[in-house]
Amino acid sequence: MLDWLRSFTTRLIVSRDDQETKPYLQYVLLFQAGVTIVELYLDWRQRKCYEYKSIPKELEKHVTPEKFEKAQKYGKDKNTFSIWSQVVQTGVHMTLFATYSLPSLWNRCSQWMQKHTLPIFPQELQTTLLYSSALFVGSKLISLPFRIYNTFVLEQKYDFNKTTWKLFVKDLFTESVLSAVIGYPSLIGLWYVLETSGPRLWLYFWLFTSSLSVLLALLYPPLIMPLFNKFQPLQDEKLRREIEELANQVGFPLNKIYVMDGSKRSSHSNAFMYGIWKKGIVLYDSLLEQNKGHDERILAVLAHEMGHWKMRHTQKMLVIGLLHSLALSWSYGKIANNESIYRSFGFQTKAHIIGLLLFSELLTPLDSVLGLMMNSISRRFEYSADDYAKNLGYSSFLIEALITLHLENLSTMYPDPWYSLYHNSHPTLTERINALENNLETKKNQ
Repeated sequence: MLDWLRSFTTRLIVSRDDQETKPYLQYVLLFQAGVTIVELYLDWRQRKCYEYKSIPKELEKHVTPEKFEKAQKYGKDKNTFSIWSQVVQTGVHMTLFATYSLPSLWNRCSQWMQKHTLPIFPQELQTTLLYSSALFVGSKLISLPFRIYNTFVLEQKYDFNKTTWKLFVKDLFTESVLSAVIGYPSLIGLWYVLETSGPRLWLYFWLFTSSLSVLLALLYPPLIMPLFNKFQPLQDEKLRREIEELANQVGFPLNKIYVMDGSKRSSHSNAFMYGIWKKGIVLYDSLLEQNKGHDERILAVLAHEMGHWKMRHTQKMLVIGLLHSLALSWSYGKIANNESIYRSFGFQTKAHIIGLLLFSELLTPLDSVLGLMMNSISRRFEYSADDYAKNLGYSSFLIEALITLHLENLSTMYPDPWYSLYHNSHPTLTERINALENNLETKKNQ
């Protein structure tokens, strides 16, 4: 370890004037350490909020002391889990790069493929598939203990977990098979695109990855989600009729209304919409149970979601995402053949998969900034969708629905403003309540 630290310092100093040996690896490790420190500091700030003993004034009429205390304990336990998992997984990630374990793994895969080369693919592509498989398995093994603890200890402690060990293993197997079925053909196609693109690598790379992302987004609801959950038509005729009337009122192109058996894994609740031209609505069975006898709350939630559709938030986020990926593709095209980057990380090859891996590492600081920007846009969209539901007359019902969802999920009641700014894509509950109540007050005064 001391030898590596000495080497680290020597490279950092010597390479300042040596353009051929820029310490990209050291830059990445320093940036990742810096981002981790910032995120741990934000976790610490949020942790202090779980020590508060009084209920927020906006929630005093809705929250019992017992529910508040349970939510605070749950939040603190999740915070502890988040800190430990982040420290361990980031530590493992940085160690793999600092010890040049990933170049060593590539070399071993390459040597193995030289002895077992198949005639159907080029050797680099075969090594790429083997290397990617090893990284996938390694990533699964590292994250598995945390996933088990989260499911069977943390979520179980607060009565959220409904997953059996049998279902847990089945999910792992299904996810792995899907990753292979989707991942291998995608990786093969991507390799050939990068191999044959020439000077327009960035353009064809962007076209391929963007098309693949859109295709998967289209296939996910009808083909992939049913592998994990059952979807049945909504049986409640009264609620179905009310949803259809709401859809007709706003011109929403409603096609199907399904109930998903989310409760077989967790008692957390949610609802979402899918589709491009014809829209489907999916309600968690736990959401229906938690709001039994209060159909207006469910309609308020759906009015909010229809607000996203009406104001084309999904399309806008898609355009932003495509422009973002275009900028990244152009940047990758500029550095894909930079041998200094590969050497800095210990690689002696410019294999395409290695270039993509290293490029993703170099983006660490930029990703944090872009995450802040995307969260800001998302929060603005959430306020707009709330306003849309308010204009349809659902302000009070949406407040009730938000509070119910918040309480049933034991969500944070005292979000730290800095933590929320960095992590949350939605405004906090109290922010949304204040905005909706101000709208209600304004309407009364008018």
